[in-house]
Amino acid sequence: MKFIVNRFKKPTLLSTAGYIFIMALAAKGIFLYGSQHPSKKDLIFVNGVVKKLKLGGQGKSTYFKIESDRGTHRYSSYYGKLWQGMERIHLENRVQLLAERNKLNRGELLTGKQYYIWELIHENEVIVPYEDVRNLVKGKEKTINQYANVALACSTVFLLFTYYRKR
Repeated sequence: MKFIVNRFKKPTLLSTAGYIFIMALAAKGIFLYGSQHPSKKDLIFVNGVVKKLKLGGQGKSTYFKIESDRGTHRYSSYYGKLWQGMERIHLENRVQLLAERNKLNRGELLTGKQYYIWELIHENEVIVPYEDVRNLVKGKEKTINQYANVALACSTVFLLFTYYRKR
């Protein structure tokens, strides 16, 4: 036990490089897990009534609480985007949507299940088109993936450099 305590009191350059590499590897793993989205035919179809809504925009969240045969759950717009036509949706309006469960929701036991909207239909009009959401998500994830790859590459180089320096 004394060995472990001493290890944390005096971190070496090599151990620091190792920790950074492990964090970069974990971030890449979380990204890969979170970026696995179901195909359109595998999304959850919801036909329900709006019980609560919050229209965001400008960096604020946009979500609906929708009551359906699945229960009442929160359905959020990806990245809080406010889509044109959402302002016409009011409480007690009926909507249909395709949704994906938020796999990374840590507070699911407290907050309940949460979903992301992939397609939203109100009064037979497509407010949120599936293809637009798909393009938005893929574009953002491509950028995030580039940063994760750079962090992983830099941490690998740093780890190798410190390992050879120690030898």
